[in-house]
Amino acid sequence: MATKHTILTQKDRTLLEDTIVRYGRIVLFSQIHKIFKKKYSIAGAKNRIARLSELGWLVRIKKGLYLIVTDIGSLSAGNVSNYTMAQSLNKDSYISFENALSYHGMFDQMLSGVGAVTYRRSRKYKISDTEIKFYTIKKELYFGFLKERSDIGFINMARKEKAILDFLHFRSNDYCASLVWEKLKDYEKSVDFSLLIKYAKKFNLTVIRQIGFFLDRLGVETKDLSELLKGNTGYGRMTKGSKEFDSKWRLYFDNRITE
Repeated sequence: MATKHTILTQKDRTLLEDTIVRYGRIVLFSQIHKIFKKKYSIAGAKNRIARLSELGWLVRIKKGLYLIVTDIGSLSAGNVSNYTMAQSLNKDSYISFENALSYHGMFDQMLSGVGAVTYRRSRKYKISDTEIKFYTIKKELYFGFLKERSDIGFINMARKEKAILDFLHFRSNDYCASLVWEKLKDYEKSVDFSLLIKYAKKFNLTVIRQIGFFLDRLGVETKDLSELLKGNTGYGRMTKGSKEFDSKWRLYFDNRITE
């Protein structure tokens, strides 16, 4: 991030405040420029915006998109959540994975990045010390999130049931399989299993096999899922190293994960 300075003229302060009132704190260059043209020439407005960016009053999120800093003491993006940043980078996305589980009180470890899902192109951004990564999903699987109020607007946050399925869909490894099992087992009373099954039925057979396998071990009725596998002679793997075989789900699994 650029070197910051706390000096801000009254004219610039007023213009930034006017921009926030009209457009919010995350704004396009064109929106800032439109306000600044009221007091500067076209070229002067452009130069002043560039200068405010150098001073740290405007934080560049991506090309043409800025965060207006309001905290004179810190002059940083720290008072705006990473989730809001992610939503501003891609409005057609929702927060998922560990971040969503943390939001729902199901994950208590410190997170340094944000994982989000979109039906648009996969991208990765680095803002200050935070990595924001977007995973691409088919549009028919872009569902299962709620609009929640954030610090300066609204964000799309995955329901806990969708976040669990996103793990299985995007990440096939010991960590994710263990995490999914742990959350299903430890938060059994707060997970809506009917909703989880409803969502799971829209996914591919690999995800269906895994979630069905886990739910069987929790004693949850899985007939709706197992019906989808009738006549299918294929198989799936929970992880690359899975060697034990479950004939009902035709799934290779690692028994250590559910011990």
